[in-house]
Amino acid sequence: MKSTVFCLVVIGMLLIGSLAGAQETLEVYDKFDGKTLDPDKWSGSGDTGSGMTTLELTRLIKNDAVLNSRALSLSSRTYVNESISGTSSAHNGIVFVDGSGINTIEATVLVKKIQLPVCTSRSDVQPFDTFVRVRIGGTFFNTGGAPNSYLNDVFAWIGVGLATPGDNTLHAYARAMRCDDSNCNTTTSIGGDDPVDLGTVTLNKRVKLRITCDLDRDQFIFQNGKTPPVAISYSGYSDVLPPNASNGGMKRLQIQNILPNCTEQPRLSGYIDASVDNIKVNEPDDL
Repeated sequence: MKSTVFCLVVIGMLLIGSLAGAQETLEVYDKFDGKTLDPDKWSGSGDTGSGMTTLELTRLIKNDAVLNSRALSLSSRTYVNESISGTSSAHNGIVFVDGSGINTIEATVLVKKIQLPVCTSRSDVQPFDTFVRVRIGGTFFNTGGAPNSYLNDVFAWIGVGLATPGDNTLHAYARAMRCDDSNCNTTTSIGGDDPVDLGTVTLNKRVKLRITCDLDRDQFIFQNGKTPPVAISYSGYSDVLPPNASNGGMKRLQIQNILPNCTEQPRLSGYIDASVDNIKVNEPDDL
C-alpha cells in the first residue's frame, strides 16, 4: 500500500509541473573523445574501505564497440572484508571540477559485466544492504549547516546495478537523502521509498540516465531511458544554500561496490565493468 500511495503522489507531481526539467535544453559537457581525461573538467575519486581489497581497477578512456564510440571505462573487482557482520564499500569514479550550478546531468550508461556476491553463511543480508552499481549524481544544496561539513547537504542519485543477492536482473534506481552528520555517515531518506525502482535495464545495452534538481518545484526528477520521468519531492527542505561538499557538490560519475562482510572461502568479490559516455548538463545560462 505504501508503494502504491507513493506512486500516485509521484504521478500527481509529474502532471503538475515536472516537465520543466524534462524539456530543459542541455549542452554536451564531455564526449570522452580525447586520448585522456581532461583535468580542466574532471578530478579523480576512489576509495576502498578498511579490510577490503580492490583489484583489476580501471578508469580510462577507450573505444567501446557497443557504444560505437570512445567512452569512459570504469571497472573494479573488490574482495569482501573478512568479517561475520555488516558491510563495506569501495568506489571509483570522476568528479566535476566545478559542479556549482549544475542541476541536470545526463549520461549514456552501459553495464557490460556485474557481480554481486552472495554470502551463504549469513541470513541477515537484506536487499539494498549490498549494492553493486554505476551511478551519476551528487549534492545539490544544503538546508542549513556548519561550513566545511556535510551536515544537511542533500544529495541525489540515479544508477544501474544489482541490489538483491541472488537476483541478476539489472534495475535502475533513484534516491534522495539528507546528510545527518558532518561526514554523512548517517542519512535521512527523502520522498518515501528508498531507493525508488525505475525499472529494468538490459546488460550490454546502452541506456540514457538523467537526473534533475528542479529548484522551482522542490523536487528531483529521474529518468531511465524512454520510460516516463519519476519525481521525488523534497518539499519542506530549504534549497537556498549551495552544498558544502567540495567541487560544488561532488557531482560525479561513479561505480560503487557495497558488499557483505563474509568469512567464506575462497574470498567473495563484487565486480562491475561499465562505460559512461556523452555527458550533458544544463546550459550555462541555467547555471
